[in-house]
Amino acid sequence: MSQQSDMADTVYERLARSDVAAADLVQELRARWGPEHNAPEVHRFVEEVAACILHHDDVEIGDMHDERFSAWRLEPWEAHDKFARELVALDTFLKDATQYVFHRRKT
Repeated sequence: MSQQSDMADTVYERLARSDVAAADLVQELRARWGPEHNAPEVHRFVEEVAACILHHDDVEIGDMHDERFSAWRLEPWEAHDKFARELVALDTFLKDATQYVFHRRKT
């Protein structure tokens, strides 16, 4: 398994308990990798983790509004494409934990 797949599996398990923001994943990677990795490298890794997470039928991505999750209402591949375009375009590390939030629907 790749590092991205391993992290995606861990995040998927975490989603059973709570939502996970992409900003949290960015912080975790920065703590693990140290300062020698720049924003585009970290964001690209998180984008690949997102691709793995969004393959699960019960996972969606969206934003937090007034402390409530609001899904993007896109097909998984469209959501991943939007996420990838926007995240990789950032030139500073993502810090906003209300954007790009992964959510696992309760079944």
